[in-house]
Amino acid sequence: MRVIRSVALIDRAGSFDVALEGERVHAISAAVDAAPPRWLAMPSLVNLHAHANRAYAAPAQRPHSLGDAVASAKRERASATAEDIRARASRLLHRSIAHGVSSVRTHTDIDAITGMRAIEGVLTAAAELRSSLDIEIVAFASAAADPSQPETQALFAEAVGLGASLIGAVPALCARPVVALEALLDTALALGVSLDVHLDEHLETPNALIHWLADATVARGLEGRVTVSHACVLSAMPRDDVRRVLDRMAAARIALVVLPELNLYLQARGDGAPRARGLAPVVEALQAGVAVRFGTDNVRDWFFPFGDGDMLETGFVGAMAAHVDAAEELGSLICGGRRRIEVGDVADLLLIPASSFDDALARRPGGRVLLRRGRVVDAAAGASAAISG
Repeated sequence: MRVIRSVALIDRAGSFDVALEGERVHAISAAVDAAPPRWLAMPSLVNLHAHANRAYAAPAQRPHSLGDAVASAKRERASATAEDIRARASRLLHRSIAHGVSSVRTHTDIDAITGMRAIEGVLTAAAELRSSLDIEIVAFASAAADPSQPETQALFAEAVGLGASLIGAVPALCARPVVALEALLDTALALGVSLDVHLDEHLETPNALIHWLADATVARGLEGRVTVSHACVLSAMPRDDVRRVLDRMAAARIALVVLPELNLYLQARGDGAPRARGLAPVVEALQAGVAVRFGTDNVRDWFFPFGDGDMLETGFVGAMAAHVDAAEELGSLICGGRRRIEVGDVADLLLIPASSFDDALARRPGGRVLLRRGRVVDAAAGASAAISG
């Protein structure tokens, strides 16, 4: 048995010892050593929305708008090789591990120009890290691929055959958004996979589709298999309308992934100082019973020039922007729904050299220790000495 000595926890004050046996948390008890904690022990971080195949592709670019970023990405896809994509994805995934991320869901482009190059590049990068990082691939129909077209549906099937476990798209960029969204749902049903759709990434309430998606999800029996990413339009709706939409999402068991940095950066961009925050209402969604998660989204590409795949930083920005004050709720947003460490958990844990969760958020320090199933997979030199036995 190994023991992590004198650590702070997210959900309670004091100093604690966390005992590990095999791959699981065996016990949590008051620390034998009464010294103040030098480490925070928390569930490992989970990134529910990344674009690994695009990461670091354009670190100096400043998009004028979302449309400008989409156009830039489209131009680049014609020239990127599978090796280019593998190298980008590998860099992001290695950085994620260093930050304490144990699982990444990455939206990976498919279209007539890209074909399977992005899927293959990301799969190759993922294979190198299989024991350290869980990687979930969304076959993502880019702006150049309409899910209602047979050729896109064939690309979805090919990507799923290669290893994608979800499909996704951006219906708003298609000629007939409702038809595209309907086709996406039907394709997910036919392929037996879940879907994660970029939806309502705008502030135009008459063009919102999220309420339609909730009803269509229930009609197809896809409850619990649909994720909406972005949903920025909810920030522009009247409160009563938001409440009704969130209730319908909860009934359909639709998960919501919010991207704090990206949407603060891109929404209402290009028209002077922004007056709209552009973030889906996290607190209200949690109160309605919607499963909410955070993701980093783009990292140093045509959409967002900053970031490094650090979900702790995403939590810091989200806490400020979305006013999530409860530590356990914020922990669940960046840890894949895990609010705390509990006895019996698989020991996917993160140690941060901080005296509390607030201290970790304030400083986002390096020198972290990531454990997967009780095994140290990444640690700064000497940092794993926090674990004895």
